[in-house]
Amino acid sequence: MSLDLFAASAAGAWLNDAREFLAALRFRHPPLLWLSFVPVIMTLLAWAMRRGQQSGLSRFGRLGAVAALQTLPRGTARLAKLSAVFAWLLLVMAVARPQWGQSEERGVAVGRDVVLVLDFSRSMWAEDMAGRTNPARWQAAVAGATELVEQMRSRGGHRVAVIVFASRPKLVVPLTTDYDHIRFKLGELDARTPPAEVRPADDTASSGTRIGGAIEAAIAAHDPRFPGLQDILLFTDGDDPAEDQEWRSGVTDARNAKVPVHVVGLGDPLHESSVLHRGEFLEAEGKNGVRVPVLTRLHEDVASAIAEETRGAYLPARRDPPQLAAFFQSKIESNATRDVSDERLPQPRERYEWFLGPAGLLLLWVWWRER
Repeated sequence: MSLDLFAASAAGAWLNDAREFLAALRFRHPPLLWLSFVPVIMTLLAWAMRRGQQSGLSRFGRLGAVAALQTLPRGTARLAKLSAVFAWLLLVMAVARPQWGQSEERGVAVGRDVVLVLDFSRSMWAEDMAGRTNPARWQAAVAGATELVEQMRSRGGHRVAVIVFASRPKLVVPLTTDYDHIRFKLGELDARTPPAEVRPADDTASSGTRIGGAIEAAIAAHDPRFPGLQDILLFTDGDDPAEDQEWRSGVTDARNAKVPVHVVGLGDPLHESSVLHRGEFLEAEGKNGVRVPVLTRLHEDVASAIAEETRGAYLPARRDPPQLAAFFQSKIESNATRDVSDERLPQPRERYEWFLGPAGLLLLWVWWRER
């Protein structure tokens, strides 16, 4: 390997390590970071006071001559002030208790319980999403759920379960903090070949989309020990051909259990799209017995009603890939949390000494220069 290639490889590795560090860095007491602005405020106050003092100093001679009488050279004085500011910032970060990596200690799982419910009915096969990577609605749902699980992994503590449904719901993953297992099971899902358990039990089924039954299964998947600390996140287009408002039964159960159902609406709400099934259009009998392609769209009235009536939140992703990071932080993670003592998790390692040591050295240098 040439020297240039080696240098490029080393630089790439360093940048990757830096990105991982920034992604993993957390503070145990983040509100204390506001103290970082104290030097800025003090600098502004000092500047205002200095402006007021200049008129008084002018009585002793020219300002340049008076400034030359300072004990320290101007450059050294500025360096000392800058060092003091950096020392203060490092002290603030140390007091905020920075954490990254994992320690050997184990702690309880602190967070919320979230059941991810993915609609795998045939209308979710429609390829009307804007993203090229995941054009079908079900693909966007799986991708959004996977991205959310990765965010939960970085924070830790939240327990997650996964349910898929069409005519019937199926529990794919029970509540767990094993995010690797959740990600693996999500990667296995394919709405074009769904589990046999989600298909109609017989030919008399009124619909292939039973949202109410899926919500009821999600409530049952929750841990009864933690009422009020639970959420359901439903990925759906709200398209139920039966139009019998079966979803209301699930809404009633969720309201009684005090479990909010947050809904991610997927699909085009304005234009209907044809559903493809294994390369062919899914057809139904139309007027005069002529078979026509099945059309579907996002029914936002259903999706938003489910969220509103259960005191959840509605995220209208529509044709765009669902952006769940900010939604999860503001609507779910910011609420009260529970402790699970029977599920021990690796704890992040505190690294305050990495900041406290350099801060002490800088302050010692400033003292030595000005003594």
